[in-house]
Amino acid sequence: MPFRKLDVKAEIQHRCDKDPEFKEAYDIIDKEYTLIEKAVLMRKEQGYTQKQIAQQAGLTQQVISRIERLDNTPTLRNFIKYLDAAGLELIIKKKDKESKEEKEKVLF
Repeated sequence: MPFRKLDVKAEIQHRCDKDPEFKEAYDIIDKEYTLIEKAVLMRKEQGYTQKQIAQQAGLTQQVISRIERLDNTPTLRNFIKYLDAAGLELIIKKKDKESKEEKEKVLF
């Protein structure tokens, strides 16, 4: 059977359009990935190593590595320790209806 090139973005968009449950699950995972990616980027911009974050957070370097891998969902407790050690904070605010609608227009 020959390999077929797959347009992953188009396939995800197609599944989101056809299946509301898939879209809901995808949106949640996408938010998780975005949050973790942003935290890792900010850690690196500040010049902190995983080992430094681990020491500051009271976690092992292996736990920090798992937090930063996108195939793993960290516990909230460990993620907060990670953020604190990196000098970051998570701010929760009410969604702006207009920005939510704009985001829904652009999946990728």
